[in-house]
Amino acid sequence: MKASDFIADFLSKHSKYAFGGQGSSVIHIVDSIYKNKKINFIPGQTEQGSSLAADAYYRVSKKIGVTIGTSGPGILNFLQGMACSYFDSIPGIYIAGAPVVGHIRKNKKIRQIGFQEMEVQDMVKPICKYSVLVKNVEDLCYELEKCVYIANNDRKGPTLIEIPDDISRMKMPKRIVHFKKIKFTKLKKINTQQIKNLIENAQRPLIVIGNGCLLSDSIFEIKKFIKKNKIPYTATWAAMHCFSTADAINAGSFGVAATRFGNFALQKADLILFLGTRLSTQIVGGNLKNFAPNAKKIIVEIDKEELTNHRLPKIDLKYNCDVLPFIKDLNNKKITINAGILKKWKKEIVLLKKNYPILSKKNIINKKFVDPYYFFNQFYLNIKKNSIVIPDASANLIWAYQSLVTDKNPDMFTAFNHSPMGYSIAASVGAYLGSSPKKKVYALIGDGSVPMNVQELETIKNYNIDVIIIVLNNQGYGLIKQTQETWLKSKYAGTDKSSGLSLPDNRKIASSYNIKNFSLKNNQDVRKNIKAILSLKGPVLLDVLIDPKARVEPKIEFGKPLHDMAPYIDKLKLRQIMKN
Repeated sequence: MKASDFIADFLSKHSKYAFGGQGSSVIHIVDSIYKNKKINFIPGQTEQGSSLAADAYYRVSKKIGVTIGTSGPGILNFLQGMACSYFDSIPGIYIAGAPVVGHIRKNKKIRQIGFQEMEVQDMVKPICKYSVLVKNVEDLCYELEKCVYIANNDRKGPTLIEIPDDISRMKMPKRIVHFKKIKFTKLKKINTQQIKNLIENAQRPLIVIGNGCLLSDSIFEIKKFIKKNKIPYTATWAAMHCFSTADAINAGSFGVAATRFGNFALQKADLILFLGTRLSTQIVGGNLKNFAPNAKKIIVEIDKEELTNHRLPKIDLKYNCDVLPFIKDLNNKKITINAGILKKWKKEIVLLKKNYPILSKKNIINKKFVDPYYFFNQFYLNIKKNSIVIPDASANLIWAYQSLVTDKNPDMFTAFNHSPMGYSIAASVGAYLGSSPKKKVYALIGDGSVPMNVQELETIKNYNIDVIIIVLNNQGYGLIKQTQETWLKSKYAGTDKSSGLSLPDNRKIASSYNIKNFSLKNNQDVRKNIKAILSLKGPVLLDVLIDPKARVEPKIEFGKPLHDMAPYIDKLKLRQIMKN
């Protein structure tokens, strides 16, 4: 069997799609995938777009994302998606072409021998779990199996295998060498008795659910635990869509840019169980000492290195383990909590939600432009049930999660930690192809982010992706302008037309790709037309003219504790909320 045919057959057992670009060092691999009836090759306009599609493909299908790139430029292009997957713990396998073995440098002081030769191994180390250059065809099966195993086990993430051109066209040996599974370090036996005792003695317990809960398939067990014990909870952005926002004990989003009521609930809690979250800076904020100051904090994290993070707030109990066995053990314990205490705590949360809603009268009465918070209120009311929502980066991402309503049961994700501009356009391809049965996709993106992956509109059109691309058009980089207002006294540079930034007309671009397009110019337009537009078969581009003065509100300013969000409320009132 030809090595490239072996590669295609191997990949077909793990995924239905391979995303990537053609190139001289991967032509045999791509040819073999193209001929294989069990896997489809989806060529993007760039390897960057393909890598983001592969990342999104796993998030929807739970099948490993496959990305293919030729040596040199192709590899550089797909690093964006690799970084997204690495920082969000998303499994992926990257197939990188390389010059023939005889053209690979032995002396590293020589810059280049083979055409498009490049030192890849050192380059990808910071954003890749494992990478290898195959120099013998006898090692090919072993390394492919190793890459997939490492990507899917322990803390998940991307792996890379470099395959020289001549290796891909060789014949496979008769004796195939297989990879033996690695025995990862056994985690200590879990004992949740101490946590049971702490929960039973708490006045305001709170559960925080993070991305690790999705990655470990723990959501069902967590919902079971919440239902049984009626303990209030909140979730990080990655897990928010898994829980009903209408649930009275769902305390709402928290962090630097979140809901005010969610931050109040977190700051008032006296016991917090953090499940599968590393407590990033966007969650904790800049004031570590005042992060949940009254609470005993327990964290469950699979990666022991995260438990040594110098930016971690004070943690009382640390569990280095997977969330699933932990929550299963806790579910097996009978926890007795005073019903009156929980009723009082629930009442507090309900009142906070009522008093500090994300949508106010100010957002509704805007007549000149579309208010972002009003737009998202109407968006979640009118999206198709069980659809996929992909926010992009910057302000549109924050508005989408601050305003989230989950009664239509959307699957929702983005590249949470790397957060590159232009993610959602390319990701919509992988998300749609990864859904079964096929789901409608809504790709949210700012006008400043569209140029970063605008070329993938051709891929979307070519494969007839059912996506509505919603451009939140605020005529510039709105969130950066907000930062310039905070730090630089509103001295704008490179953030709108007046300060040198020129952005294209997205409707004209959509028309050039023969993609249907519409615009919403003000709140009244939204009220009248959004339902009809959101129900259209994609691809469609919707240009939403957001008020250029609209800002992310509420939001933590640097150094402030989570309960003290801008725009600020009366200090006396704030003290009363935190005291009661």
